[in-house]
Amino acid sequence: MFEVSRFHDISVVGLHGELSQKNVHVLENLLSSLSQCCQNNIVLNLEGLEHLDYKLVRRIADKIIAFKCDGGDLKMAAASGYIKSIIRAMGLDEELYASVEEALLSFVEEIPDGGIQ
Repeated sequence: MFEVSRFHDISVVGLHGELSQKNVHVLENLLSSLSQCCQNNIVLNLEGLEHLDYKLVRRIADKIIAFKCDGGDLKMAAASGYIKSIIRAMGLDEELYASVEEALLSFVEEIPDGGIQ
């Protein structure tokens, strides 16, 4: 369902299959664990996600806010057109990156002095 890889100080969480009310707690626990380990820069790789329960979009938005409040960010990447439409229909205006690579690079662009952390 989920896989985690690291690139410097950024964790990439790959989602596969379906994200529903039945399994969202696993993702939330994973994200909480990353946050507790001071890993506050996250990319959700949505490439393998086949279905997203529309009711969960608000919970994802809450996680984005929590990571930003902790000095990091949670970004979404590689979503299919179907997943993008669910996210947009629920009013989440966060940028959806076309690829994981673009999302990773966006963290570098946000560093004030232009250096790599």
